[in-house]
Amino acid sequence: MSEEQISLRPLNDVTVLITAPKVLDNSNAHQMLNAITGAQAEGRKFLIIDMSHLEFISSAGVGSILGTVESSREIGGDIVLCNVSPNVLHVMQVLDLTEYLTIKISTQEAALACGVGPK
Repeated sequence: MSEEQISLRPLNDVTVLITAPKVLDNSNAHQMLNAITGAQAEGRKFLIIDMSHLEFISSAGVGSILGTVESSREIGGDIVLCNVSPNVLHVMQVLDLTEYLTIKISTQEAALACGVGPK
């Protein structure tokens, strides 16, 4: 997978792992939104967004994630961010989103939070 693309990998019937690209901004925020809403439409309650490649996120990128959190929570799921770099975490802190968003250190921690056992 290229660091420039968004990829999806099902972990079980209700959980999917979405890998964020290197940059999430106006040019591709709609792709992230489509990936998230598409997974939700397929019945995935838990979405893990792996941000290990993400170096920059704009307000449009944040919005593509933020606007979909409630729809997952309304059906008993969540959107969980993991492998968030210090720079991206700083953006989330400045926007006062760290209390609202579920953020885990690693993909494994995020999977456990979503009820997916260790692989």
